[in-house]
Amino acid sequence: MKETADDLVKRTFLKLSSDYGFKHTFCTPQNAVVLKNFLNALFEGKMVITDVTFQDKEVLPPDENGKRIVYDVYCTTETGYHFVVEMQKEQSPLFGKRMVFYVSSCIFRQGEKGGSYKFEPVYLIVITNFNMKPFERRLVNEVVLMERNTNVVFTEDVKVFFLSLLQIHKDWDDCETEIERQLYLIKNMENLNKESKPYKSGKYDDMFKAAEIASMAAEDIVAYRNSIMIEMERESALEFAKEEGMEKGIKIGREEGREEGREEGREEGKLEVARKMKNKGMDLGDIMLFTGLSKGQIEML
Repeated sequence: MKETADDLVKRTFLKLSSDYGFKHTFCTPQNAVVLKNFLNALFEGKMVITDVTFQDKEVLPPDENGKRIVYDVYCTTETGYHFVVEMQKEQSPLFGKRMVFYVSSCIFRQGEKGGSYKFEPVYLIVITNFNMKPFERRLVNEVVLMERNTNVVFTEDVKVFFLSLLQIHKDWDDCETEIERQLYLIKNMENLNKESKPYKSGKYDDMFKAAEIASMAAEDIVAYRNSIMIEMERESALEFAKEEGMEKGIKIGREEGREEGREEGREEGKLEVARKMKNKGMDLGDIMLFTGLSKGQIEML
């Protein structure tokens, strides 16, 4: 039987890979130690973070026609470094451009009128439920600006890290590094309880305490349930759209009996699915991802 939002609310801990679960556990000042431990695990001693200060997650554009940004997490360290941490469930067509936009905005907002072009380093960390294309399938992909032919790094002041939860397929005892263990907890927290090895180790008390459902206020539990319901409905709609598009395209193509008919049928099926997704108010990027249609084609529907 398919799991429901009510099933998840009855668990011991939050689903950390969900939007609400991630933000509740990592993105609040009272849980700053959870975020700090996660960042230190990622850098493995190459950088030691002793404190984080949460910044305003909403960035308003300089004029009314600009683009508003809302980060999952935006913080600075005691050394002045800027960190943005995001949880991303699907790779939409414009996902890469959005990440570049996020980094650029963090740099731009540090500028001062009449000042130099000096800015503190900006690091973007993206936890994904997919393997980031076009990179190799690995746990951590680190992106920097470099000269293409020699691979000489141009600057260390801008970095993007993509961390794939799909690469965590080990049991807890098989996790060898601290970042593997942290990502294991993010991926599997809702399936753990107080008898599990990670909990009994005592090393991750801060994360378990932040993610414990029983300690949440009643209104927060309701908000969590509603958030999970919305995510499940969205995932169901996307799955339906994929299946509907493929089935309709194949059916019409068979009726035509020719290659041209099959191509025409697939295109018609995509348009019909895109129309349904658009009517449901789904994100333009998601529609483009699951139908293969262009932005212009979808906007004309």
